[in-house]
Amino acid sequence: MVPWPPDDGTTMVPPCPPPTPAMFLSLCTLLLTPTRLLLALRRVVARLGVAVAAVAVAVAFGLRGVGVLLRRGPRGTLRWHRRERPPPGLSDGSFGEHRYLRLKGSGLRLHYVTRGPTTAPLMLLLHGFPQNWFCWRHLLEEFGTRYRVVALDLRGYGASEKPPEKKSYRLELLLEDIHQVIEILGTPPGQEGVTATAGATSASPKCILVGHNWGGLLAWEVATSHPAMVEKLVIMDAPHRAIMGEFTTCHPSQLLRSCYIFLFQLPWLPEFLLSLADFELVRSFLMGPVMGIQNPAQKLTEQEMDAYLYSLSQPGGLSPPIHYYRNLFQDTPSPREPPPAPTLLLWGTHDAFLDPRMGPFLCHRLCPSAHLHLVPGASHWLPEDQPRPLTHLMDEFLGGHHHP
Repeated sequence: MVPWPPDDGTTMVPPCPPPTPAMFLSLCTLLLTPTRLLLALRRVVARLGVAVAAVAVAVAFGLRGVGVLLRRGPRGTLRWHRRERPPPGLSDGSFGEHRYLRLKGSGLRLHYVTRGPTTAPLMLLLHGFPQNWFCWRHLLEEFGTRYRVVALDLRGYGASEKPPEKKSYRLELLLEDIHQVIEILGTPPGQEGVTATAGATSASPKCILVGHNWGGLLAWEVATSHPAMVEKLVIMDAPHRAIMGEFTTCHPSQLLRSCYIFLFQLPWLPEFLLSLADFELVRSFLMGPVMGIQNPAQKLTEQEMDAYLYSLSQPGGLSPPIHYYRNLFQDTPSPREPPPAPTLLLWGTHDAFLDPRMGPFLCHRLCPSAHLHLVPGASHWLPEDQPRPLTHLMDEFLGGHHHP
């Protein structure tokens, strides 16, 4: 054995201990520290930017509220009435049968309207803000002869249950709602009928998934995360979270189009501003000359407008839909890969909220195989603005088959 230290006067370096897993992990942690700090700084800057934008937009909408006050006076501005009874068509079965389902886990009860043969393939329709199932009334009539069409009230909307807490509207919960709805109502394996690919088999229930606005945003991600459940996908005027930031960087004017999203990050103020003058701002979204439905033949009547205001005018009725937006900037991962299902992308050329250039951008950056159609003269409210052209485009995409 060599003595230590050596007795011949020479100096020797002591042997290095072999690396251990703990040392390796410490080294990795040290190397990743700058990246973590940069990511944390990025989140702080992003949240600060959202906060600044929210305040700026709140000032702009607040000035609009002052204009309403000067025009209508205090009584006319602060007046809004709760709709005591649903208007005709909303709850009376004019467009289909009203049913409910109970979700597992959360126990929430969701309302939906269904029309069509019970053995036909399922077509699931998902609405957006500030609407409910009623926006699909035209498609219920058009497709109800050959599909089992289901127009769902998303949680917090219409006749579905409305948890009051903001955390109940996190994106992962909303996506799980749609997943469970398809599991409960979806076309059973082996009964896909005329829409199924010849010889295809699956262990999962299937549907044709159709989404507009928020419903489209959810449909994008459900089709990616549960591809076996979505046979075909139809998106109407709805962005994908993975490309929204990139598109806005290329087209900054989109920030103005969607500035209301920043307003909706604030507590209580959005609800107050939306309810002024008996929901004048909500009316302008759907009925205004710039933002509203553009087709003169499809302009909403007061009765049809009340189909949306009935639920929103109830105590606490505005907060659940706005909670969707309040959770939008959470750190929920967004899948970048395109949905594997055949996809039809429809966009109104007069969409006041989402730049029509977003449609081609989505196809180029996310889903090159999608069938894109820009509907001339159509507003953001495509299902109500252009129901006949919409039916023709969807029927062509779905194969034009008629269920026997």
